[in-house]
Amino acid sequence: MEIAWILALEDGPAKTAAMVAWIQCLFAAEQPKPVLVGGAAVELYTGGACTTDDIDMVGSITPNVETALSEVGFERQGRHWVHEGAQVFVEFPNSTLEVDERAEWHELEGQRVWIISAEDLLVDRLGSWQYWRSPVDGVNALLLWWALRDTIDLARLNIRVKKAGWTRAWLSLRRFADAYEDTRPSPEEMERWASAGPQ
Repeated sequence: MEIAWILALEDGPAKTAAMVAWIQCLFAAEQPKPVLVGGAAVELYTGGACTTDDIDMVGSITPNVETALSEVGFERQGRHWVHEGAQVFVEFPNSTLEVDERAEWHELEGQRVWIISAEDLLVDRLGSWQYWRSPVDGVNALLLWWALRDTIDLARLNIRVKKAGWTRAWLSLRRFADAYEDTRPSPEEMERWASAGPQ
């Protein structure tokens, strides 16, 4: 996969998925591949229903990967790797997932990516909404649920929600989502709901 082709893509899930797959392929077979997490994971799981400028990956960046990134125009700024020309921002915030979290291979936007599980990502968004009262994370959790509710492991999700302590946020989300079983609320309605916090 040519990096120039990826960098020239229009911003959106196709570019995000291609960039993530390219970065993961930089790691040798014997090296653990970094796991896509955060807003970019939400973007791919929801098919672009929400987007982000940042690509967060959990893992340890190796010297050979640092060299490969530098060679194509990325510059290191702390734990961030920035490609100014293409406005691509890659961060490696942690070296490993939390003990209860897991990663999975998924085909998303035509790319095979190593990504945090849908259950763990939803729990993370619910936690940010309940604890930090972050409306954007409440909306992200709702969009994730609508995108994945037919395939998500509900039993595991319920266990993870309970253990993490985000039951109030989870029940609030389910009540709101169930009220819109046959339609979808407007972005303004979702924003008002999320801004009010878990009820």
